[in-house]
Amino acid sequence: MRPRWPWILLTLALATGHAYGDCPSTGQWWQAGGAVDAPTLLAQAAKQQVVLLGEQHDAEDHHRWQLHTLAGLYAHRADMVIGLEMLPRSAQPVLDRWVAGELTETALLAETRWEEAWGFDAALYMPIFHFARLQAIPLVALNITPELRQRLVQEGFDQVPADQRYGIPAPLPAHAAYQQRLTQVFEQHGMGQENPAMLSRFTQAQLAWDTAMAHGLAEAVKEGALAVGLMGLGHVIYGHGVEHQLEGMGIQHTLSLLPWEQAECRVTDPALADAVFVLPPSLTRGPTN
Repeated sequence: MRPRWPWILLTLALATGHAYGDCPSTGQWWQAGGAVDAPTLLAQAAKQQVVLLGEQHDAEDHHRWQLHTLAGLYAHRADMVIGLEMLPRSAQPVLDRWVAGELTETALLAETRWEEAWGFDAALYMPIFHFARLQAIPLVALNITPELRQRLVQEGFDQVPADQRYGIPAPLPAHAAYQQRLTQVFEQHGMGQENPAMLSRFTQAQLAWDTAMAHGLAEAVKEGALAVGLMGLGHVIYGHGVEHQLEGMGIQHTLSLLPWEQAECRVTDPALADAVFVLPPSLTRGPTN
């Protein structure tokens, strides 16, 4: 089962929300403490090299928002690819066949080993998969298997042949604030607070995770495409995860976008992401991922 640490990162981040005189309304984009219209925001996003769309993995409205945002971006930039945290690099040939119209939904899920690789309800993601198939938008598997991630941590990137790590470079060191949040996650999970070696391995595993996704997006950018990455909120907030690793790969134009469920007159810390989209309060709430 995948680690569930990003929900704690998000909980910590949401605690920093601020109240404003003008309350954000459902359906608004909110940027730098104020509302911005959708055409302006999407035009800005389409000029970037990479756009990151965060998600709570089991939140249906988050995936609806992602789909609508992808459609808006595609209207501005037809040279777009969609990167997926959900699947490891080994699934790439299957994604290519899906976009080419050669697979049924059942075959897609079976051949990507969806339940083993990801485990969240595939129905939440299928509208996005079909959008990519109908528009012939390439889908890119960004992740690596837990086994490879563990090997990179234990042996070090330099000791794993490039072809066995998909050419993924060693990560940049964690930003100080990111390290602090990862340490909080580590401690709240009771993973051995007094064991610096375990904390180091935990941190390196998260950095390998971020770096693998950043590398997949950076490779898409080399072809001149707008690379849009779908991934958990914890990899996006404050720019300390994937965006930080992208900067180390020479990608300087990244925009981070998040969904925001509005329950009161309060909005996120403007530093949390470049912009947020205001969703209606969820009628049912499960654990955040």
